[in-house]
Amino acid sequence: MLEVRQFPYGEDNLGYLVHGKKEAAAIDPGPAGPVIEYLRRRGLILKEIRNTHSHSDHTGGNRSLAGAAGAEVVDSPGGGDFRLEGEGIEVIPVPGHTPDSVAFYYPGWVITGDTLFIANAGNCPPGRLAVFRRSLDRLLALPEETAVYPGHDYTERSLNRAAEIEPGNRDREEFRRMYQPPPVASTIGDERRINPYLRTDQPEVIAWLKRAGKPAATARERFRALVCGD
Repeated sequence: MLEVRQFPYGEDNLGYLVHGKKEAAAIDPGPAGPVIEYLRRRGLILKEIRNTHSHSDHTGGNRSLAGAAGAEVVDSPGGGDFRLEGEGIEVIPVPGHTPDSVAFYYPGWVITGDTLFIANAGNCPPGRLAVFRRSLDRLLALPEETAVYPGHDYTERSLNRAAEIEPGNRDREEFRRMYQPPPVASTIGDERRINPYLRTDQPEVIAWLKRAGKPAATARERFRALVCGD
């Protein structure tokens, strides 16, 4: 079985180390120091470094960690998988936030980068909204109990905004009451219940969009209005 260790860095970034008993892979690792210390304490060998997408706040730690640990930085085109200690980690293509965005899935958890946050979704240019929606649906098809590990901790402000959009959502308030980081994480089931970007068919979401003077006639219009602010 593979474990996930979360490493906060910068203002709100979240990096990860995925590992078994002997081998590890870093994903969007951030500064090398904390990762190297964890590897040393656990007696782990870093096999490779991967990224959820190519934005510099996620790739900026690659070079220093590769140099310190002697590991290779590996591209992660969507589709297929890679293996640690014989266990497969699926690389799911989730284009939208960037054309090269991927998520890393292993039974029990998914690392989503800047595609899916707690009660929020990533920025996306208008021209890629349709593919972005399909990417989110691909993640929502994962088992409900799958832990979601996002690329940033926007949780407090995202929950506050979700409360403005869908004030009657009791599931969101229950999530807030039970939420005890670290780690910064939710589940696929949580996101189905509390994330307004995934709940554009709900009456309160539609009513909020109409009060804000935003297009709300179709699911596509509602999703665009939330993601792009149109």
